[in-house]
Amino acid sequence: MKAQKAELREKYLAMRAAIPQEKRDAMSRAICSRATSLSGFRLAETILLYSPKPVEVDVTPIARAAWESGKSVAFPRCHRPEGSFPYMTYHIVNSLDELEPGSFGLYEPSESAPLYDPQSDTRGSLAFAPAIAFDKYGYRLGYGGGYYDRFFNAYNGSVIGVIFSEFIVPSLPHGRYDIRAGLLITEKGVRATLENQVR
Repeated sequence: MKAQKAELREKYLAMRAAIPQEKRDAMSRAICSRATSLSGFRLAETILLYSPKPVEVDVTPIARAAWESGKSVAFPRCHRPEGSFPYMTYHIVNSLDELEPGSFGLYEPSESAPLYDPQSDTRGSLAFAPAIAFDKYGYRLGYGGGYYDRFFNAYNGSVIGVIFSEFIVPSLPHGRYDIRAGLLITEKGVRATLENQVR
C-alpha cells in the first residue's frame, strides 16, 4: 500500500502543479463560497482550517468569513518529537498575521497560541481538510506524514474535504486508521461521500 500511495502522490501532484494559478485561484474562490454557505458553517462555533500550500485550495477566505461572523478559527501546528510519532495540534488565532513560518514550509500558529482541545469542545466545530486527492468514499490521499489522520481519529466534529473536482477519484488505498470526510466540496458543488463498504 505504501508504494501504491507514493505512486499516486507523484501522479496527482504533477497534475495539480500543471493547473494554471489563475484557474486554481478561481476554483478556490468557488469552493470557499460554497463552504461558507453551508448550514454547518453557520452553526459551528469553531472552524478548523489549514495553511495552504501554493497549489492547494486556498481556504483563507473561509477564515476571514469565520472571523467576521464572530467564530473562533484554529490552524494546525506540527510536532515531531524525537523517538515518538509526529502529531498535530490546532491553535486558536485571531488573524492570519498570527501565523508564522513553521514545519514543511507552511505557516503555523505559535506554540503559545491558545490550544483547541477536541475532547472538551462542547460548542461545536467544523474542520476543513486538505488532500492531494479524495475518493468517493471520503478517504484522502495526504502527503504521508499521518498528521491529519492521527488528529481526526480523536476528533468528534464534522470533517469536510476541500478539493479541486478532477482530484476526486473512484477509490484510494487506505488503512484502518485513515479518516474519511463526510462531505467533499469542489468548485462544482458539494457532495456527500458514500458509506464505507467492502470493495
